[in-house]
Amino acid sequence: MGDPSGIGPEIILKAIFSKHAKNAARMVVIGYPEPFVRDAGLLNLDIKIRKIDSPHEVTEEENTLHLIVPAKSIDIPLRYGILDKSCGHAAALCIELSAKLAMNGEIDAVVTAPINKESLNMAGYNYPGHTEFYQQLTGAENTAMMLTLGNFRVIHVVTHIPIRDVPDMIKKERIVKVATLMHDVLLRLGIKRPGLAVSGLNPHAGESGLFGKEELEEIIPAVDKLKEADIDVTGPLPPDTVFARAYNGEFDGVVAMFHDQGHIALKLAGFKFAEGSREIGGVNTTLGMPIIRTSVDHGTAFDIAGKGIASHLSMIEAVEMAAKLVRGNFH
Repeated sequence: MGDPSGIGPEIILKAIFSKHAKNAARMVVIGYPEPFVRDAGLLNLDIKIRKIDSPHEVTEEENTLHLIVPAKSIDIPLRYGILDKSCGHAAALCIELSAKLAMNGEIDAVVTAPINKESLNMAGYNYPGHTEFYQQLTGAENTAMMLTLGNFRVIHVVTHIPIRDVPDMIKKERIVKVATLMHDVLLRLGIKRPGLAVSGLNPHAGESGLFGKEELEEIIPAVDKLKEADIDVTGPLPPDTVFARAYNGEFDGVVAMFHDQGHIALKLAGFKFAEGSREIGGVNTTLGMPIIRTSVDHGTAFDIAGKGIASHLSMIEAVEMAAKLVRGNFH
């Protein structure tokens, strides 16, 4: 469901009744009914909300939202755009239930709507985001965040840490692990020999040590290790050009060193803002877990929540990506 105060319920409603999402998967929503009743009214949707206890109860009934409600009852405020611990608590319970259903094999994949990290922490769930929460729930030791926009793909060595701490976290072993996760998922998506590019950390990829030692001490040894494993990899390449080269098709994926290095590049390509409209594309996929989890590539958008103008493109793409991963190929 995501944070009920944001655009999560709205984009879920728009997506699950869209032709593209319905063609990709059979869907069940984990959440509380009140935000969906509210947003169905906002969107003038004539739908039925049917509470069920198990994903196996999903039917082909038209214009029906099949909803599994967490066991704990919560009085959710229905105002838009607010920070509230009840909203954070509701979002957290939905995350926990989704992980349980996926780990038990009752659902094939999880697609998440955006959460507000501050509300989540107000409710006592001290995680910087979805990725770390699911990592704890599934017992995964090494996960990584991959963003995709069509054939433009970026994975991150580190994500939710302060910029001042990034250089100390750029280690050979972590780079090798993250690049291998990307290589393996691209094979799963049907790319026979994925070509990866590894970004540098420093300007001009360090310029042979003139602008920093991370390339010489950690990144180049990681690239050499990947080549020894017969992975088609190039780098480290200057961060100011490697993403443009990948976006134009030269590489199947880029290993970015930190959160904003990769996110800015992909969101610049995928987010379109115009007066009165927004088109938000891109998918966030967590790799390295025993379950499949994809997500929209944007936040709760409190500034437009309740206006009925939120783009559901990223949600549709997240459903499609999850279905592709379940089926094990890109076609």
